[in-house]
Amino acid sequence: MFKLLRFEFRRIRSNLFFWLLTLYCVVWPVFVATFYRLLFSLNVDENGFSFGPLNLTGDEKKYISWIILSAFFAEMPKFMALFTCLYIGKDQSDGFVRNKVISGHSRLSVFMSNNIAQSLVTVFWCVVYICFAMLGLLINGLGPMLNGGGVFARLGTAIAVLLVLSALFTSVAFAFRNRAVPVVLSILFTMVTSGVCMATGMFALPKAASDSYAKHFSERVELNVEQGYMSREAADKLIKANTADKIRGGKAWYIFHPVYQATNAGFQKDYQMPNGLGLTSGEFVYNDKIDYTDDMVLTALAQEVLLDKETLSKMDGISTSYATKNLEYVVKSVIWYAVLTGAGFILFKRRDLF
Repeated sequence: MFKLLRFEFRRIRSNLFFWLLTLYCVVWPVFVATFYRLLFSLNVDENGFSFGPLNLTGDEKKYISWIILSAFFAEMPKFMALFTCLYIGKDQSDGFVRNKVISGHSRLSVFMSNNIAQSLVTVFWCVVYICFAMLGLLINGLGPMLNGGGVFARLGTAIAVLLVLSALFTSVAFAFRNRAVPVVLSILFTMVTSGVCMATGMFALPKAASDSYAKHFSERVELNVEQGYMSREAADKLIKANTADKIRGGKAWYIFHPVYQATNAGFQKDYQMPNGLGLTSGEFVYNDKIDYTDDMVLTALAQEVLLDKETLSKMDGISTSYATKNLEYVVKSVIWYAVLTGAGFILFKRRDLF
């Protein structure tokens, strides 16, 4: 298989599409960083447009650095789908894969050499994108702010999640002789996935966190009643509207939360990753952990109930460290990579090449 791997790498290095996508990974992050440098220094007044000095807080720079460094996560899947399916699909339709088997290579070595090669291509593109994103942030004075190196662990986790897609696209490409079908299926998958991830992310709230919110909310409402700020009738109505089940999302939570727990669908929500140019001017708060405190305080405040932020933040399930989430997503990625690779090989092994 090592000879097949070397052969695949030589072919990939001579592939024009590979180098065009690599060029994109070089140019695009620098362009995005420059765009935001201009956006945040743009002044508009009665005299027209002008550009002033950059004036950003540390939190804003950290958040902008993270968004630009991690933007490859939203950008890569469609390119991975195209490259993998076209590259392997051409070999399939031209009979190149069949010839490898005829020449004495096992189906396992043929499949795994392509699987590994495509995975390493994905890692290569991600690393190139991150490096030039750092360069763009540096030359534009936006960063990079690396949060003591913790950003690299999160970026590595993002790459691990993308490798699951690489395994999926490789398996789909090997399942069909016609290269058009895998391309269409893979692109449709990336389009549908964004909607599924958005829906799943809305139900990421752990049961423990919703229970803690409901308990603290009830305590604060009861305190308002005792102090004469609220009637008993109004308090009962608020407590009824803020049960743990309703805060989680009702019955839909029992559908989407298991999906969130079993897959990587909640990754973008957990890791604060708006798609593409989703970052706009305004106030940004960089969180070094997954924390529901602020959202819960605002939810209660909209109902004229003031929660004690410090007390709430210490309650069960309200926050999770990224170190814990990194481990969780890496483990899930390893499992899904193995499952999809195994399923893909089984389909390829049973397919008639002749």
